Formats: sequence, structure tokens, C-alpha cells
Amino acid sequence: MRARTRASLCIAAIGLALGGSAAPSLGNGDSNGDGIIDLADYVEFAGCMAGPGEGLVAGCAVFDFDDDSDVDLADFARFQQIFGTATPPPGMVLIPAGEFQMGDPFHEGYPQELPVHAVNVAACYMGVYEITNAEYAAGLNWALAQGGLITLSGGVVYQAGSGTSYPYCDTTAGSASSRITWNGSTFGVVSGKQDHPMTNVSWYGAAAYSNWRSAMEGRPPCYDTTTWACSFGVGGYRLPTEAEWEKAARGGTAGNRFAWSDQDTIQHARANYYCLPDALYDTSPTSAFHPCWGVEGWPGTSPAGFFTGELQHKADWNWPGSVTSYPTASGANGFGLHDLAGNVSEWCHDWYGGAYYQSYVDSGSPPNPHGPPSGAYRVLRGGSWIVNAFNGRVSYRSGHEPGVRLGESGFRLLLEVADD
Repeated sequence: MRARTRASLCIAAIGLALGGSAAPSLGNGDSNGDGIIDLADYVEFAGCMAGPGEGLVAGCAVFDFDDDSDVDLADFARFQQIFGTATPPPGMVLIPAGEFQMGDPFHEGYPQELPVHAVNVAACYMGVYEITNAEYAAGLNWALAQGGLITLSGGVVYQAGSGTSYPYCDTTAGSASSRITWNGSTFGVVSGKQDHPMTNVSWYGAAAYSNWRSAMEGRPPCYDTTTWACSFGVGGYRLPTEAEWEKAARGGTAGNRFAWSDQDTIQHARANYYCLPDALYDTSPTSAFHPCWGVEGWPGTSPAGFFTGELQHKADWNWPGSVTSYPTASGANGFGLHDLAGNVSEWCHDWYGGAYYQSYVDSGSPPNPHGPPSGAYRVLRGGSWIVNAFNGRVSYRSGHEPGVRLGESGFRLLLEVADD
């Protein structure tokens, strides 16, 4: 990461004072222990600066990055690097580092959601929304323009130039539930579905898009598309691990059933899912599919971030349901992430293992777990528009073959926080 000059550091500090974003704590420089490196820490750092050999001022050890008992220009250079991460990438939010409790605290789910266990996860940036059809189509057009990355056969986009044909996604010519079009030269999106989450995309297609997005922004790719191994820590986009996904989904709180923490119930007002009112925690006054979005057929997705807490109007959204207006509750969690309990289930990086939680605990619970070393299925998280509230619980886990393309599955992206 490029260090900033002293002048640009001051400008950045002014920007934060006016409401700019905060930077993650990387283990040093967080003077007030709030988990972020921001203007308050900058002010404290200035008061801790000492000349060579003047010693460490009381309370300033948090800024002594090189452990030489001085807070000096060498430490200032390191502080510049940390402070320089102040602005998250567009469309992403910081998920701070730290430990959380993973698993089903209510003991009401499947055995594979237990035992509840502590997991320590590094800071990362997570996409606020699931990747949309428009974003994926843009990635397809970019990949097509590069030559040799993708090929189209029978309405399915495949990886090009490999002995194994990995399916990436469907187009409307290959599946009626796809929202990606192909006119012979360009990929597009079915009218009105641009802002809906991408569906009919395989795990391979989600991982490939991570690489395309990285390349489009000048970042290194994480995935080797020959072996599909992931290079963690290189600075590109990737799929979140299962632990990263659940930590982000819990929104900084513990013991909640759903991604939001103000209540342990779910309603159509704040999520797109299939309501079965016999579930004690499903209190929606409307049943079955969502009354705005679930009446059109497959897939009954809603636009990313539709559940804002505002009164929504059919004139603005052109939903297929007959209601002309619909009051929503905020579906965002404590980190500001949307659609974590419905709309589409989300591919995660990990291989799925039904007994993985216990084996992880038995292994000593190392930080930043990446899941089992191999498997037949990749993890899916987050429920969808076609499943009930049970599947929308934040601890619910499932898996599917990585090549399958479903009308209820999509993904969101993660970007690691640089630590140097």
C-alpha cells in the first residue's frame, strides 16, 4: 500500500472530520480501542510524537510500531500506511477484525450448525449488496473482450481453453430463469432486472467474476482457474469464507437468529422469502411468496437493497404483484449489509463439511479458517426467495455442487484489508 505524504495525511484527516469513512485497526494505532483508525487516533498520535531518544510518553505505546520505545518519524510512516486505508472501496463496508460466536445459539437447527464456537477473523471489506445482473453482465463483456476467458455453448457460458469445461452461468437461451441475455456479440440483462441479484451462476462463475472484477480494477486475481485454489492475502476480490460470511451477517452482535438484531422474528416487510406462518419466529401477515416479488414465476428475486425501511411504490419498482404500495422495514444488519436472509443464497469460498464445526474445534480453532481442504459441495449461505424462514437464519448452512446454476443462488464479494 502506498504511504501518503504528511500533507495528504492532514487532508485525509480533515476529510474524516467532515464525515469520511474510518479505517480498520490492524493491531496498532487504535488509541481509544474503538476498533478503527480515525481522526481521534490521529490527534492522539500527534500528541505522542517525540524526538529521537526522548523516550515513550505515557499511554503512547499503541503508536510504537517498531517497539523502540519512541514514537518518532519511523512510526509516523507506519501510521500513514494504516491511516491511508480510510476509504472502503465503493459498495463495500468494513467488517472489523475480532472474535465472534459461530453457530446456532438457539439449538433449533441442524446438527451441522453446532457446536457454537469462537472464531477469530481478520478485518475485511464486504459487499453491501449481492452482485447484480448488471454487474455480472459487465464482467462477462469484459471477459469476452479479453479473448480466451469464456465461451458460449447452448446458452451456457463456460470457461474457455481448458480440458475441463467449467460452467459459469446460464443465459436466457439456456434457461428461462436466467436474466442474462446474449445477442450474438454482447451480454445484457432482461429489461427491469438490472438491479436484481445475479442468479443461475455457479460457484466457478462467482469465483471467475471475482478475478474479472479484480483485473478490471488493477488488482491481482485470487483464484487459479486451473485448480480453483485461492491465494489469500494478495489483494484481489474473492468469495467470503463461511466464517467471514457469518461474522459479517451477524452485524457485530451475538446470539441473534437473523442478520438484524432488533428482533428474532422475520416478516415479508424486511426480507424476500417463502412465508410459512406455522414457524414461531415467522410473524409475517402475508404468507407464501413475497406479495410484491414472488408472483411472477422463477426467479422471484427483488432488487438488491429493496428493504430500506421506507414505503415502496409499484410505480417506482414495477413489481409484478398487484399491491400498489408496500411498507418495508429495514433489512440491513448492524454493518449495513442487505439481503442476508433471503433474495438469493450466496456462494462462499469453502468446501462444505457437515461435521466441520466439531473438527475445527478439535483442531484448536485457528484464526481465519478456510473450511475443509476438499469436498463435493461448496457452501451456500443466507436463504433465498423460494425457501422459508428456517433457511434464512444466520446460522443455517447448506452446500451444492460447484457447477450447479440455480435460480435462487448468487453471491457477494469480499476484499481483504491490507496490513502493510
